[in-house]
Amino acid sequence: MKRILVCMTGLSPQVVTETLYALVSRTDPFCPDEIWLTTSIEGKELAQKTLLDNVNGHLWRLIRDFALSLSPEKVHLRPLLRRDGEILPDIRTVEDNEDAADGILDLVRTLTSDPETAVHVSLSGGRKTMSFYAGYALSLFGRPQDRLSHVLVSPEFEFCPDFFYPSRTPGERMVQNRSGEWMDTFNARVTLAEIPLVHLRSGLPSDLLRGTVGFSESVRLAQKAFQSPELVIDLRQKQIRAGEKVLSLPPVQLAFLAWFARRRLGGLPPLPCPKGGVRNEEYAREYLLVYREIVGEMGGAERTLSNLAKGMEQEFFEQTASKLHERMARSLGKGGSRPYRIEGTGTRYKTYELNISSEHIRFGEVIPNGEIS
Repeated sequence: MKRILVCMTGLSPQVVTETLYALVSRTDPFCPDEIWLTTSIEGKELAQKTLLDNVNGHLWRLIRDFALSLSPEKVHLRPLLRRDGEILPDIRTVEDNEDAADGILDLVRTLTSDPETAVHVSLSGGRKTMSFYAGYALSLFGRPQDRLSHVLVSPEFEFCPDFFYPSRTPGERMVQNRSGEWMDTFNARVTLAEIPLVHLRSGLPSDLLRGTVGFSESVRLAQKAFQSPELVIDLRQKQIRAGEKVLSLPPVQLAFLAWFARRRLGGLPPLPCPKGGVRNEEYAREYLLVYREIVGEMGGAERTLSNLAKGMEQEFFEQTASKLHERMARSLGKGGSRPYRIEGTGTRYKTYELNISSEHIRFGEVIPNGEIS
């Protein structure tokens, strides 16, 4: 996988080199193929001076010392932008915080959209709000291969502005502490504390993963996705509302979902799938009652009616359920669609029912209070 390191950087650019040093010095080194630095205008100027200067930049010195395959075009300095397109001078106002949150969220969402990447986000550096937004963004969009960490430096070197990472040999590089005493950077200890993540990505709607909504709206949509599920089925409009999301469904799939929803509401037991070419006439009768409510006298229904004239077969049962699940997963995400799936339980002889409980199912008019898909 392509390895990407993301760092917040502000008035302490040392955290970038300290984090990179800790990553490449581990027994299982994480040697990034690409680095993204995000910052305000003050941090941008300091990063360019101390880290990225062609002659004295400490990031290039570390890359040379460890023979890392990182070229200038693979190191990106991405300033955070205000809503008017200008670079954020700092993060002090409510508007500044909102703009910074949106920028960090967009970066993390973009970098995690490629399944062939592994993203490591450092919480060290920048203002505390930047670290919070970075961690929250990775919790929303991170995959199992992504990581979150905080770098730790031995106390005597922690607030030393000239310390960027430990030297390879004793006496190679000396720095002064606040008291004016000289210290050998060889003696510094830099470690990385990995921070466990709560992964929310699988439960998010797919359009949120692809979208361009800002931080606050992303948080709101994520909260809605994890609220108690509610299913409203509108046979007349051929729509359902699953949580906050309104979906239009083809009549065949809508009737299948409504059939199982009515069984749930009626307290009826789960159903085994028809097997071995056997046609189940009772299944077909129950299903077609719902199907005819949806299609009425409209044309194009003859094929379905003909297929079920002698009963419902395994192929129809399984394919209709599969297509219904795929359609819901595209709009709700795999995790978000789970309460509305028709799934089997048991081992040898599975029986199928709608996952959502009866108190959260309602037939009636869909009144959108979310996006329509």
